[in-house]
Amino acid sequence: LDGLENITTIGKNGAGNSIWLEQMPSLQSLSGLRGLAGALPGGLSIKNATQLASLDGLENITTIGKNGAGNSIWLEQMPSLQSLSGLRGLAGALPGGLSIKNATQLASLDGLENI
Repeated sequence: LDGLENITTIGKNGAGNSIWLEQMPSLQSLSGLRGLAGALPGGLSIKNATQLASLDGLENITTIGKNGAGNSIWLEQMPSLQSLSGLRGLAGALPGGLSIKNATQLASLDGLENI
C-alpha cells in the first residue's frame, strides 16, 4: 500500500466499508495507511491477506463505523496475523460487530483494550 501515506481521511464505499482489502495474498504491511487519523465512517474489512502479520499502520484511527452487514471490524483468512496492536488507538464503543476468523497465529486481543 505504498504511496498512500499522505491520505489522512477516508470515506466509505457503497458496501459501507472505509477499508476493504480482499484477496491480497502478498500483502505484508499496512504501513502505507499510517497517515489515516481519526474516525473511519465505515467498517474495516480484511480478507485473505495470508501474509499480513500485524495491523501496524492503523494506530492513528480512533473510531470505526460499521459496514452494510453490521460489522465494524471483519478479519478473515489471515493465518499469519500475530498482533492487533495496530488498533490500539481505538477507543469507545464499536457500533457494529467484531469478527476474527481463521487467524491461527493470533494469541491475544492486545490492542483492543480501549474498546
